[in-house]
Amino acid sequence: MGDQDKTLYPEPDVLLSSLKVGALSGSAGLLYGGIAGVIRSPNPVIHSLASGIHWSLCGTSFWWLRTNILKLHYEDKATPKQRSYVSALSGGAAGGVTTRVIGGRFIPGVVVFSLLGYVGQSSYNAIDTWQMEKANTPSKPFLQRMADSKWIPLKSLSDDDFKGMLNEKLLSIEAEIALVDDKIEELRQSKSVALEVSQPEAK
Repeated sequence: MGDQDKTLYPEPDVLLSSLKVGALSGSAGLLYGGIAGVIRSPNPVIHSLASGIHWSLCGTSFWWLRTNILKLHYEDKATPKQRSYVSALSGGAAGGVTTRVIGGRFIPGVVVFSLLGYVGQSSYNAIDTWQMEKANTPSKPFLQRMADSKWIPLKSLSDDDFKGMLNEKLLSIEAEIALVDDKIEELRQSKSVALEVSQPEAK
């Protein structure tokens, strides 16, 4: 009996989240209806209220249907593609019925809100995948990202690269010192030879 009650009556969390989505959708509908009403309706206030009620009912019923289908049919283990299909189905059912109830046409409501549900869920899936990939990729410091950029004439050096550069500089300095020592030794030898030559002449 307890399991049957859970299927007959909506859970408080599902109902609350559906009402929140409905309130958010209604706010967007009020804004859209107000702008559209100013442009093309003689009564923009009535047009805005009607759009707000329409969007609020669609948002509430859409989220309630979507949540229950994912929970009961897929047990909250649906793949991203399945979530997109469920969102399209829930959007079409909610949009078509709500549009028909307020005096609109059923088929256009089904088509429009199915597309909205599918595109919205697919966009969310893409953003979620991108964020997961970004979270799994180790981030580099800002200066290193600048150095790695092909537009900046700088090169990022690791510790080993920096040590290698220092060793090369040290070797080149040692080679120059050795050349200078050789020059000094040659000067000393030439000086000693000159002294030896000049001493007999002085005698």
